[in-house]
This record gives sequence, structure tokens and C-alpha cells, in this order.
Amino acid sequence: MTVNHKNHLLMNYIRGMAKTLEEEWQTGAKQLGLTLAEQHIMWIVYLEDRASISTIAKVGLWDRSTVMQVIKRLVNKGLVQVQKDESDLRVSYVILTEAGHEKRKQTQSSSFKLFEFIQEYQKEKPEFMKELVDFHREANRYFHGEEFVEWVEKTTEEYDQKTGVGNRE
Repeated sequence: MTVNHKNHLLMNYIRGMAKTLEEEWQTGAKQLGLTLAEQHIMWIVYLEDRASISTIAKVGLWDRSTVMQVIKRLVNKGLVQVQKDESDLRVSYVILTEAGHEKRKQTQSSSFKLFEFIQEYQKEKPEFMKELVDFHREANRYFHGEEFVEWVEKTTEEYDQKTGVGNRE
């Protein structure tokens, strides 16, 4: 498909929304002395209890070398530890340290104007959030696969229980 005026419109609006989310996420992380990638990895490890490098790469949508670089920084900051699997020494697991758990908990209080906007918009169009989530679920299934979507759905179901934060729709 070639780019036409509707594609041009979508490309720029989607990029604008992605930029807003990325900047807000990065700002929140930076206030805690983290990068967006470091914060994201800490959440993946937290939601998994422990996560292999491959799992982090898969659900974080990174390549393994990127994950290794970020984990090295997190180890140096004392926020994670890397442990070898006793039954298969080729596999390493990342776990949060006590300091990592504390720092991850601090990231939970970040607020996002984008999500506040969506919540307000939804008041006028109650079906909007379901349609938005459904669209993004299917787009991610198409581009990132069923395993990624299943991980997002599984960890979303576990989120309230693990964080102690109720659903604030």
C-alpha cells in the first residue's frame, strides 16, 4: 500500500501519540534516576517474579544485546541481580533486589496526562476504551505475535493483585 492522505494523517497522529507517551514515561523514569528502558525492564522482572534475558527481550520488544546493556546498568545501580539457572547454566534470570523493589514501587506513582485525557474522552464515548484496547490488541497480535499479547493480558490480570492498586477506570 502506498502512502496516501489518510496514511499520512495516521502516521503523524500515531507518532504524535507515541511521542507523548514516550516523553511522559521517560520523564517519570528520569525523576527516579532511571531510563525508560530500565524502568520497563524492572516492571517486566517484577511482573514475572524473575525473568530470563530472552523473556525480557521478547516482551520488551528489544534485541538481547540491548537487554544485556540495560541489565548491566541496573546491576551497577544495585537494582537487579542476575542468577544462573541451576539446571541449565546457559539460562540467566534477572530478579529485583530489595532496592529494586523499592525503586519499582516508586515508579508506580507516575501519572500520565495522556491517560488522563483518554479517561476524560471516554466519559463522552463510553465504548471508546474497549474499542481502543481491542484495536491495539489485534495490531500487536499481528505485529508482535500471540505470545506477546498473551503476556500483556496475563500480567494485566495479575497487576491489581501484585501491586495492590485497584482498577481505577
